[in-house]
Amino acid sequence: MKKLAIFVEGQTEQIFVEKLLREVAGKNQIAIEIKSQEGRKFAQVIMTDAVTAATKFYVLIYNSGGETRVASDIKDQYNSLTESGYERIIGLRDIYPNKKSDVQRGVNFVLTQINIVIPTNVVLAVMEIEAWFLAEYHHFIEIDASLTLELIHKSFGFNPKTDDMEAISCPHESLHKIYQLVGKAYRKTKNHVERTVLNLNYDFLYMNLANSVPSLGEFIGYIDKFISS
Repeated sequence: MKKLAIFVEGQTEQIFVEKLLREVAGKNQIAIEIKSQEGRKFAQVIMTDAVTAATKFYVLIYNSGGETRVASDIKDQYNSLTESGYERIIGLRDIYPNKKSDVQRGVNFVLTQINIVIPTNVVLAVMEIEAWFLAEYHHFIEIDASLTLELIHKSFGFNPKTDDMEAISCPHESLHKIYQLVGKAYRKTKNHVERTVLNLNYDFLYMNLANSVPSLGEFIGYIDKFISS
């Protein structure tokens, strides 16, 4: 059984990554454990799947409870993870409202303090993971049938199908404004995030969108390497 650890900055990333993994690896082949440190001194186990004879992949999703903690949590947990047989570590965090170069510099500084012996990478979602949700344009009509690309373009001047959603300065606010066109909202609450995540088209996201959204492609690439190596 292969073991992967993914460190995320918060609830939104935690919910998305869990759904993505189950869609990619198959519900019967993957066991997921979720730990969360949000608002707590020590991480607590939120849920753990049972490991069966069919389980091929075991993934720890570690919610750091803040973007600035992702790299430092990887550093703090690194030795225990490698001793426990984990074969790859991935971090995922936003850069909003900072510059990518500044965030990357900080992440690199932390990672250089680790004696890295297994592949370890931190992916920076530009500007936020909600840019990935915007780019997965199929989901809008799943949220509401009248939420067409034509309506979005007419209302805001951009088209999620053809324009670069990583160039949006505040993706979660843009997502909220789009949903408001049909009397709905996106406020990073658990219910709002789960609604969006459940309506994403994961086949399109994994097979197509990864080729046009660089940060998503990088994240999926690391998962692919873990699954296929």
